[in-house]
Amino acid sequence: MSRVEKANSKCRNIGARPKPTPATATPADFFDRWLSIKMTDIGKHVLLICSENLDSKNDAIKELRDVVRSHYVDPEITAKRIAELGAPKTAELLKEHLPLRKQARSGDLGEILATELTERKLGFDVPVRRLRLKDGRDMALRGDDIVAIARDPNGRLKFLKGESKSRARLTSSVLKEASDALDKNDGRPTRHTVLFVAERLRERGEEKLALDLEKALVHSFRKNSINHLLFTVSSNNPNKPLHEHLSKCSNKTRRHAIGVCINDHGEFIKHLFSEL
Repeated sequence: MSRVEKANSKCRNIGARPKPTPATATPADFFDRWLSIKMTDIGKHVLLICSENLDSKNDAIKELRDVVRSHYVDPEITAKRIAELGAPKTAELLKEHLPLRKQARSGDLGEILATELTERKLGFDVPVRRLRLKDGRDMALRGDDIVAIARDPNGRLKFLKGESKSRARLTSSVLKEASDALDKNDGRPTRHTVLFVAERLRERGEEKLALDLEKALVHSFRKNSINHLLFTVSSNNPNKPLHEHLSKCSNKTRRHAIGVCINDHGEFIKHLFSEL
């Protein structure tokens, strides 16, 4: 099992491990070698623009494949299958999870990168890997793309509601679609999505965190702070459209916008999935 798989197989309960932030992220993290990240405060909102370091791209994509695999199948299950079935059969079973359509692959990659950068750069934890729970390889899951959690100094839960968009070209209409999704339900996470996460945590024996999520639902999030994440992956530079979006964003909820620029967007996704 790779280093990345081992890291992702650890208990995902918040507080179980320190969360990297832009100031403390480790240089050894391959995301830091692959992406140059520029952070800008825009009023109360935060913009992170992620540009590829082309010299590190080929090495990074090898490690990124480990991360992608871990989003479809728990690394502990993968390790057991390798031991019991061998690597070739394990790889065949993994392929049953992988989307076939370009659009589905693009959407899945957006959600994977959004999840990873949320945890590595924003200090929130995403306790459930949603792609492991899809009931069809090319089907999109309903509900919020990202529900992430942290705790404030008093121990109360903070929520991050996220929407991910992966497109060959980032346009104003794509941003509006994502923004409208974030603003639904008065800007709060979808109740069904949070309950879904709580129930998966109950199944894993993480009772305390599940109970806290359920209490947040019972009180309609009145005792919890909420942040938003608008995440994009595109071939064109996202800086100008995301900067303009945050500059015009007047709602009270603090919004994080993360834009990842991958110049060969379509070919990158094709190459990434071709060797999973």
